[in-house]
Amino acid sequence: MASQSHPIHVAVLDTDIPCLSVYAQRGLYSSQFRVLLQAAAERLNKNARTSLPNGPLGVHVTAFDAVGGSLPPLESLRTSPASPTETPASLGPIDAILITGSVCSAYDPHPWIKHLTSYIQMVHANFPYVKMFGSCFGHQLIAQALLSEPTADARCTFHVESALSGFEVGIHPITLEPAFTAHFPPLARLSGPFRIQLVHGDQVVPTPAAVAAYGTNVALPAPWINMGSSAVCPIQGLYSPGRVLTYQGHFEFDTFVNSELSLEFGRRKNWPAEVVDSYLQQINRTLVPGHDDDDDSKAAAEAVLLFFAGEDQPQKHAFIQSDGLLTPPLE
Repeated sequence: MASQSHPIHVAVLDTDIPCLSVYAQRGLYSSQFRVLLQAAAERLNKNARTSLPNGPLGVHVTAFDAVGGSLPPLESLRTSPASPTETPASLGPIDAILITGSVCSAYDPHPWIKHLTSYIQMVHANFPYVKMFGSCFGHQLIAQALLSEPTADARCTFHVESALSGFEVGIHPITLEPAFTAHFPPLARLSGPFRIQLVHGDQVVPTPAAVAAYGTNVALPAPWINMGSSAVCPIQGLYSPGRVLTYQGHFEFDTFVNSELSLEFGRRKNWPAEVVDSYLQQINRTLVPGHDDDDDSKAAAEAVLLFFAGEDQPQKHAFIQSDGLLTPPLE
């Protein structure tokens, strides 16, 4: 890591702990994200098709127990652009905040959720050089914190509520929006629908007041972009260029993790056995015995890391063919 020229300091806020079988093999969610983001950095650094103007990427993760009230101190957050001279040996301020998934809902009245909501609002308003990423609950909480307050355009208010369609579990094809993929070459290169593990019963949707007043003419406020949609979930992620990225799905989950967690949720929620079996079949759709799952989790992780590195602007993207010729940036 000492040779990396572009270290990224990521604060991962654990908003839950895995069930025992997952924890025994993978550790906390913050540990799982660290492993996957560091692997994504290695892939991007070795990929001859990706030109990184600021040099090779490195990742350092600092974990915080959000449920216990531990959040990154404000004095540890980045307040100016990253310097090329920063190295892992002299770890810089926190560049990005990552909020994990949770069994809780964004609208639950837990004090720690209210505290974290206020923290998200404060960081977004006062620390423009700090990126934010949310996975599942993190996606929903960020939306609740930043999009639910009335604005000058009342069409642009969104919140989190229980999905009328019930739980969406496993691999379901997600159609990505071109306006979103234009910023992320790893996702733009996918040959079909986007596929990562899902397990959620809540969704980000327009507020009832916005729907009552404007019907289908409800829109995200500029510059926010909808990542894409599945058959039952119209907002599968959110993107505010240079500031916020969220996924409803879990690039940090593979078939093992999502299967174990779904079995645990089934026990807690008394899901019928046939429902659990159907979820497990949906989770294992991309299982390749003896290999990594055949899904898009690696591309999703690379997109998150490019976002953290500030490489999510189309004009910065360049690709090198195998013959060494530089191709035009992705438009």
